[in-house]
Amino acid sequence: MTDTSSSPDYRIAVLDRSIDLLEAMAHAGGPVGVTELSRAISSTKSATFRILATLEARGYVRRVPDSGKYQLGLNLVHLGQSALGRIDLRTIARPVLEDLHRRFNETVNLGVLSGGRIVYVDMVESQHGLRMAAQVGAHDNVHSTAIGKAILANLPEGQRESVLEGPLPALTEKTLTTKEDLLKDIERIQVSGFSRDRGENEHGASCFGAPIFDARGNVTAAISVSGPDTRLNGEMAEDVAVAVRIAAQDITDRLAGRDG
Repeated sequence: MTDTSSSPDYRIAVLDRSIDLLEAMAHAGGPVGVTELSRAISSTKSATFRILATLEARGYVRRVPDSGKYQLGLNLVHLGQSALGRIDLRTIARPVLEDLHRRFNETVNLGVLSGGRIVYVDMVESQHGLRMAAQVGAHDNVHSTAIGKAILANLPEGQRESVLEGPLPALTEKTLTTKEDLLKDIERIQVSGFSRDRGENEHGASCFGAPIFDARGNVTAAISVSGPDTRLNGEMAEDVAVAVRIAAQDITDRLAGRDG
């Protein structure tokens, strides 16, 4: 009889040890020496030092000059703040997404920029049989989506240029694939306060987006309403564009603690 009680162990030993080391430093509550850390993670001093050197180079630990001991670095703070910010964003934005969904019965999306791509972190899906929907956690292009263009239009110029220097693949015949065309669209977005994808990411789909800003005024996410272009046109399109812009401002105000 074959024993199926244990599942394969896919862990990477050195990565496992690195996380053990970071946790040991966190529990120590202050700077720790290599000898003490190597004992804490049951490793040799040389292996522990190599892990520390790698983490130090990436900013996740720092060496205290006077003592030569190590403590956690600021990059861990940034990661933690990013994770907490995403959780807070979803919690705060959810009621606004649901309000938009109730009003238009189209798919409402919440997305952020990560690694040069859009990542969908939440959505409320349309109940129509014919609907547009991605999946939470799915990635999409910046240049061809309403969420992507809403964020792109509000990035600092250096970050925007970095994105525009990358490939701009054609997803449909309507995709904007040149820097010049995108910059023209960005100018319009900056004036109107909302972005639009007219079948640029998917045939027959229409999408309206607007940017969300954090308490410091930095663009942190965007929302969109998407559906078939046979429904999102004319007066309906105008109503959705206005509603998305107001909803994004509502989320921005809530993130800054200005929700009344």
